[in-house]
Amino acid sequence: MSFSATASKRMPLYLAALLVLWTVSAVSSSSEGEIYTLCNVQKYSDGSQFDRNLAALFKTLTDKAAYAGFAASVNGRQKPNRLSGRLQCRGDLSSADCGTCSAKAVKAIRSKCPNAIGARVQLEHCFLRYENYTFLSQLDTNLMYDLVNVNNNTDTRFNNEARSLLVDLSRKAPASPIKFGMGSSVVSSNVSIYAMEMCWRDMSRKDCAACLSKGIEELFDCCSGRVGVQVFMDSCTLRYETYQFAKQY
Repeated sequence: MSFSATASKRMPLYLAALLVLWTVSAVSSSSEGEIYTLCNVQKYSDGSQFDRNLAALFKTLTDKAAYAGFAASVNGRQKPNRLSGRLQCRGDLSSADCGTCSAKAVKAIRSKCPNAIGARVQLEHCFLRYENYTFLSQLDTNLMYDLVNVNNNTDTRFNNEARSLLVDLSRKAPASPIKFGMGSSVVSSNVSIYAMEMCWRDMSRKDCAACLSKGIEELFDCCSGRVGVQVFMDSCTLRYETYQFAKQY
């Protein structure tokens, strides 16, 4: 079952407030696997130094991410043409799959946010962001977006097991070299929960743990008992389902 086909979505007040300077596009049903894009409404000119620096930044990020699954880089010497960027694939992806997702992310951000001086795109398997200011390694626990399965499980054990699993992963993921954790829990003979948590790899262990803790709070505030939830915080991501959505558990 496709998660996005049965998902409901809500836009947090934080994103609504950003609409003054940014445009938000929710595209969770896209064939490209896009979840959302966020585009700064201010534009740069084709052929400008900003344009050239951005092209160079994208190449650096995609080259490094295809090898390591993650890249963070700065391109350009002086403002306003000095750009920061981050590209990260989900921790269970192979190098080949990360390379494919990275290329899709660049294509999507070029298409959805043409000539934007800052933008981000969340795909199912990777995330890309660039800005004309420094944002790398900085903790931000704002809720960016969530996807919520419309179905509920009313068994109290389900909610308890989901919370216990997510809390356990929130301890393991920050300690991981790739800031990623996944696991599963058996609720009953015919129901299991599969979960993953991930922070941006340039985050500190302490900041990663803080973001995941806030993400768990957000998840259960909005979606307690739902059989599938994805929460996209600014600095981390959480997800659980009743089916295996990753390659290994």
